[in-house]
Amino acid sequence: MELPRLKPIYEKHKGNGFEFAVVDRTNDTENALQFIEENGLEYRFLENGEEEAEVVRKVFGVRTFPTSYLIDGDGKILYAHIGFNEGDEEMFDEEIDSILN
Repeated sequence: MELPRLKPIYEKHKGNGFEFAVVDRTNDTENALQFIEENGLEYRFLENGEEEAEVVRKVFGVRTFPTSYLIDGDGKILYAHIGFNEGDEEMFDEEIDSILN
């Protein structure tokens, strides 16, 4: 699971105006919030909405989870990733460094 593996990156960058926003695709708020609490994650939690709404799919075109976007302060998508493999956290860290510096 990628969210706990991204925690060190979040901790490193959170003081520089960096935020993680996590969207739960299962619409199971209780379990999602429990997972976040159990793993000590401080990420911003967003709900995807019921099947009719599915904000992430309809607004952003996301069909595969996890999908990650690195967005600058002007709202421009600078990096997009579908899926998450072991070791990808290093790539994310480098990309975040490039955005913030």
